[in-house]
Amino acid sequence: MQVELKEKYKFRIILDETWSFGVLGRTGRGLTEAQNVDPVQVDMIVGSLAGPLCAGGGFCAGEKAVVEHQRLTAASYTFSAALPAMLAMTASESLNVLQSNPEIITQCRENIRLMRAQLDPRSDWVVCTSALENPVMLLVLKPDVVKARRLTIDDQERLLQECVDESLANGVLITRLKGIPITTNTSLKDGDWTVQPALKVCLTSGLSKKDVEKAGVTIRHAVTKVMTKKTNNKLGLPAA
Repeated sequence: MQVELKEKYKFRIILDETWSFGVLGRTGRGLTEAQNVDPVQVDMIVGSLAGPLCAGGGFCAGEKAVVEHQRLTAASYTFSAALPAMLAMTASESLNVLQSNPEIITQCRENIRLMRAQLDPRSDWVVCTSALENPVMLLVLKPDVVKARRLTIDDQERLLQECVDESLANGVLITRLKGIPITTNTSLKDGDWTVQPALKVCLTSGLSKKDVEKAGVTIRHAVTKVMTKKTNNKLGLPAA
């Protein structure tokens, strides 16, 4: 059976919906709904229940043969206990809440819009690279800022961490995007691809309009304060 499955699904599609299921799409059904793709065309849809569904564990959806193979051979199933009942019920209830209260998705997107309005067009230092409907907003230093100040990756990481610390000191918790170099087989000089340093701001539907706007202003002011410090102006350039 394993040999047959390997041959049959050798060039099939696996889609990770960890951060899109429950968020993207008209009713929150994920990337397939957002892109108007029939989920049947995707051989295996996987994801974590610890993201938008606020539970734990994960899910795998697809043809019966594929799901059974995944369930019986996955190390997470073979070498660990079953999902606790509390987490299973939390995920199930989260789905029920989403289905019965579609306005939650609408409110989440409105909060995203409000936050972007406070940061992306108003900041002289950062720009948002995330999709418009993505509640996980990534803010990177503008290319002209990086170029003008000749900021290395380490310089950017340090500055963004200072932005995180400054925001936290004013009551708003954000974090930096953290990752490790990805080794590739391309013709890159060092053979690695490094993720661009970024701030990560997460939005939820549980925040009020006042909370979102206040947090956005706080983050924008924190970035401005850090970037205009004389000690952070590497080349002694005047503040923008």
